[in-house]
Amino acid sequence: MAQETRDPQQLLQEVFGYGQFRPHQQEAIEQVLSGQDALVIMPTGGGKSLCYQIPALVKTGVALVISPLIALMKDQVEALRANGINAHAINSTLDSGEKQRIHEEIASGSVKLLYVSPEKVMSANFLNYLTTLPLSLVAIDEAHCVSMWGNDFRPEYAQLSAVVERLPGVPVIALTATADPATQADIIKQLALRNASVFLGSFERENLHIEVQPATQRMGRILRFLNDRQGEPGIVYCLSRKSTEKVAAQLRNEGINAAHYHAQMDRHERERVQEDFQRDNIQVICATIAFGMGIDKSNIRWIIHYNLPKNIESYYQEIGRAGRDGLPASTLLFAGFGDVYTYRRMIMDSDAPDVFKEVQVQKLDRMFSYSQATSCRTNVILSYFGEHPELGCGHCDRCDQPVSSFDGSRIAQIALSAVARSKQTVGMQLLVDILRGANNQEVRQGGYDRIRTYGAGRAWSRDHWVQYVTQLIDRGLMSIDYTEYGRLKVTPLGDDVLYGRTGVLLTEPVEYKEKKKGESFQKETPRQAFRRELLVRISLWRKQRADQEGVSPTHLLSDATLTAMAEVPTLFPAQLESIPGFSAHKRQHYGSDILQEIRAYCNGQQWVKSIKGATYLETLDYLHAGISLEEISQSRGLGMETLYGHLAWLIDQGEDLDIDLFLSAEHQSAILTRWHELGRPESLNTVIQKLPSGIGFGQIKVALANWHRQQKADPIPN
Repeated sequence: MAQETRDPQQLLQEVFGYGQFRPHQQEAIEQVLSGQDALVIMPTGGGKSLCYQIPALVKTGVALVISPLIALMKDQVEALRANGINAHAINSTLDSGEKQRIHEEIASGSVKLLYVSPEKVMSANFLNYLTTLPLSLVAIDEAHCVSMWGNDFRPEYAQLSAVVERLPGVPVIALTATADPATQADIIKQLALRNASVFLGSFERENLHIEVQPATQRMGRILRFLNDRQGEPGIVYCLSRKSTEKVAAQLRNEGINAAHYHAQMDRHERERVQEDFQRDNIQVICATIAFGMGIDKSNIRWIIHYNLPKNIESYYQEIGRAGRDGLPASTLLFAGFGDVYTYRRMIMDSDAPDVFKEVQVQKLDRMFSYSQATSCRTNVILSYFGEHPELGCGHCDRCDQPVSSFDGSRIAQIALSAVARSKQTVGMQLLVDILRGANNQEVRQGGYDRIRTYGAGRAWSRDHWVQYVTQLIDRGLMSIDYTEYGRLKVTPLGDDVLYGRTGVLLTEPVEYKEKKKGESFQKETPRQAFRRELLVRISLWRKQRADQEGVSPTHLLSDATLTAMAEVPTLFPAQLESIPGFSAHKRQHYGSDILQEIRAYCNGQQWVKSIKGATYLETLDYLHAGISLEEISQSRGLGMETLYGHLAWLIDQGEDLDIDLFLSAEHQSAILTRWHELGRPESLNTVIQKLPSGIGFGQIKVALANWHRQQKADPIPN
């Protein structure tokens, strides 16, 4: 195992600018650092990348990251370099000279992460090359692609077990945003992971508001949706190439900066569109799922699905591209059965194996059932991934406008009994046939017309039963086994209801009613307007700086970072250390300029005087103008002791002030000598004794603040 050289917590703070790990990140990092394999399942935006990036920085050698898309590799490399990390990607867009330079850097030991595609890593020459490298770890991103049960099966991923076998002493970490239990088990099996621990984060994204509407009058609904989100970047996912072009054209006709994206476009044009979106030059992308995993843009504020996605995994992965910075984001899905018909035809006409087709049809049916759910949307999704919350999420349309519930224990018992008596061999549609007492060939051939619960649910319509069974699945009373043709199984929770040990609440199917926009408008307070305008100003600064450096604005500084800086205006260098995402590298490169931008905006604002540090900032402005302390004292009506206190505070906040201008070298030496002799006490009462006359508490504070600054300035060892 490679030697560990740095502390993960220190790297989290210094390199990435975050004070604490998210759930399961630290455990996954420790697993990899111990030399063991791991499978990490966290929602999009949940921090998966840190689970291999930090071990890559802790350990000596280079980390190999296998990623499916060139665009995704490019974005991740750009984001790492923005934090001062040397990372590269080898792909088909590089010429031989560029590849040679990368190999030379790897040989020198300066490269910490190397991104390659599955196709590249499986070539014989590259496999041989890997065995010559001091690899610290292997990370396999988008690992669900390895499984036939996943939402994006890719045959080339199935060969990656050869990489694992070829590198027996190198820990492997597989990562994905969406994987149900069957897919999780299959990932471990297909990749031949060795005694891998599974780190499963909660799939809930509390900052995402989820809404579903009927697939009627979609353009009018989209325009109303975007009217409330003017200027905010987002994606409209469409099913077909033609619809991406049509929707983008309609939006442009309405004055919205929109472009389309699909796989049939020229590669250079696709790259240009994606680059413009990344750089905030385009607000809206209307795209097929070809515009998918390659997006690493943290400030996407909304996602619209113009068509129904093909399964819940795809849907949740796609809406998860909004709000990756943790700020509020909105999602809107248009649901219609016409899309189900289209997808079914595409699935059945494909060349995929029959078992794969059956799985995809079952998952498609589950997706449509989700769109018709009458209970909490988030809980339906969480149940799909194995979580079963008892309370609603509070951030979906069903929680916004809840439907009435009733004691559905008797209905649940009828359905659960039918599943049990059919020996758990039926899927959703056949179960409903049994409950309704249908007299068709499938029921008769299976002998289901002879079980006790046959026809026990005739009192309820077919649509009601589909809704009820869906709710039972959502609540974890039944599960769908996709590895057995979508057969329904009774869970332990279902047993409790079936045998009367507990009850269950169900909701009646309801028709969608469009939410009316409120007429009341709450006027901004001066402070709210100040924050909004400041955020606009520093966002414009970020855009200009990012354009100069040729990077994505959100790779420079995220929206969450800028929002934190505007919420309580950041005025001094030391305050940057507590801003999330503002790493040491970024403080060094951008800190001074953005502080100058914020200070320039704050000058002249009336209420700014109430901000902590405003009075010190006024003193600093005088000092930068070359005005002496005595003149500042007269101008501001402040005592010299107070101004020396200001100097000490400013030095402590990271301002680079030359204290020799305010305190003689002789006095500095006397203060520090006395302080050290007394054992560096916190109280200054004893320090001031026996010091030369004319030295007050303010001067002592200045000397000590300068001493502490010099200690902090000592370089951190690599």
